Amino acid sequence: MKPFLISSLIVFLAACSGTPNEPQPYTLAVAHINDHHSHLLPTANRSIRVGDETYKVETGGFARVAAQIDVIRARHENMLTLHAGDAITGTLFYTLFKGEADAALMNHVCFDAMELGNHEFDNGDSGLKQFLDFLSLSNCATVVLGANVQPEVGVSALTQKTRWDSFKPYAVFERGGEKIGLIGLDIAVKTKQSSQPDRTTEFADEYETALYYIRELQGLGIEKIGLLTHIQYRNDLDLAARLPAVDFIIGGDSHTLLGDYTKHGLNAVGPYPMPVMNADNQLVCIGHAWEYSQAVGEMVIEFAGDDVANCGGQAHVLVAEDAPQAIAQLPQFAAIAEQAEAKKLIVSYQDQLDSLTTEVIATVADRLCLRRMGPATSDSCGIGRQSDAHRVVAEAFLASAPQADFALQNGGGVRAEIAPGDFTIADAYRLLPFANTLVEVQITGAELHTVLEQALDYALSDSGSDGAYPHGAGIRFDVDLTAEFGSRFSAIQVWQEDSWQPLDDTKTYTMITNSFLAGGSDGWRLLGELELAGKVTDTYVNYAQSFVDWIRTTKTIKRPTDHSTQRYESGS
Repeated sequence: MKPFLISSLIVFLAACSGTPNEPQPYTLAVAHINDHHSHLLPTANRSIRVGDETYKVETGGFARVAAQIDVIRARHENMLTLHAGDAITGTLFYTLFKGEADAALMNHVCFDAMELGNHEFDNGDSGLKQFLDFLSLSNCATVVLGANVQPEVGVSALTQKTRWDSFKPYAVFERGGEKIGLIGLDIAVKTKQSSQPDRTTEFADEYETALYYIRELQGLGIEKIGLLTHIQYRNDLDLAARLPAVDFIIGGDSHTLLGDYTKHGLNAVGPYPMPVMNADNQLVCIGHAWEYSQAVGEMVIEFAGDDVANCGGQAHVLVAEDAPQAIAQLPQFAAIAEQAEAKKLIVSYQDQLDSLTTEVIATVADRLCLRRMGPATSDSCGIGRQSDAHRVVAEAFLASAPQADFALQNGGGVRAEIAPGDFTIADAYRLLPFANTLVEVQITGAELHTVLEQALDYALSDSGSDGAYPHGAGIRFDVDLTAEFGSRFSAIQVWQEDSWQPLDDTKTYTMITNSFLAGGSDGWRLLGELELAGKVTDTYVNYAQSFVDWIRTTKTIKRPTDHSTQRYESGS
């Protein structure tokens, strides 16, 4: 018999035996980051504990992210490179370059897909469009996802012609002859309430959206399905349990570190990756990669047919190449040099920041602590006192508007504590990195009480953010976090005529705050209603610039005095 006839017979017999119908093994690797928030530079002197020894090492930076992703790519045949959102806002690289620097580094790495995060909307739909335009200036062709993001077509800068002008609900990638569907989800309530999307931009329910597009992908014959989410770790766990057909989730927003790090002094919440079961009782692999360009996740998913057989891989916290051997030899730390090309790109932007970084505009006498929500709880910060950093920011706002009776600021709007020593313009923009302006609000005492209750209620809610917590100047109050809505704030007083005066429910006050809150964001819903009623006036003064102007005059920043300190009940 001729050789080709023998081969044909073997193929025929194998087909008849049913062997090709058995589940075939397949491995997919995913390199991923999330929440880098314009943190392009490394972090100096991070403490890492090994046994009884604590070391100070340089960690992270986007040039190390690029280098580590190169390493991961070199050892896997079938791979995706993903960014789970909040690429922008948080440092001067965004404040001054409006996403150009972040996009340049992301294009250099070349992500296959990015999910829109809540902070992508901090400068409205038009601000996001500007960042996405920068991201498109490359042959990389990163697919931007946002299945539940719904800008108004013809109104939003994101959707001038169709809903999918600027992003897609899902993407389909072919790797090693297999098709992988990837659906993107943004955190709905938080983005609408705690960022600044256009008023007409809506966000659909995460579960219902995911289920809809899972069915659509299955209708296309695609059964290997992942979610690229920016909805927080605990919500990823919940979504995985409720949804069918999902094989893996790459997430962000909660800045979650997964892996064996707790014994090394880093706060990890579970193993990497986290294996859970979906609604079909099939395995799902969940991965998050911490924050601020500090880590890269390397998820390795082993399939048997279309079902996940094993969740493997390793999260890599990035440390300098000269890190102590005790750290470098640990599998969960990657001692790696910054990639030269990426570092050169970062330096090109860093050079443009130098003049701002070096100009000293004031002196800080004492460390001013930062606590987003509630009273400080340590001696170094001052037991029973409000967060110092928030207080001085509110004092600066109030000084910028002498006609105002008091100032209020949300916890999430102040992003750093203030260290003693020289204070520069760059420090001010790191402290207040968002594109907010100061606004005046005409508000009655009764309305103010409602706003405070709304803010705290949102801060305490599962779908909210502790960044909603109110901080003020010229105003103080007692807080009971355990009380019911409507009863949490008491003894509200306003500083007038050199003394504390009880809040008058019927009196109209002038409040100074930021434009983010004035739109009703972060749960401060009544302010949005007051804005629509014409009771909000925008000063068009950038809030960071107002702080710079105040600090130039003040010269020396000290801890707030007693008369401007909020009081707290012991139960708060």
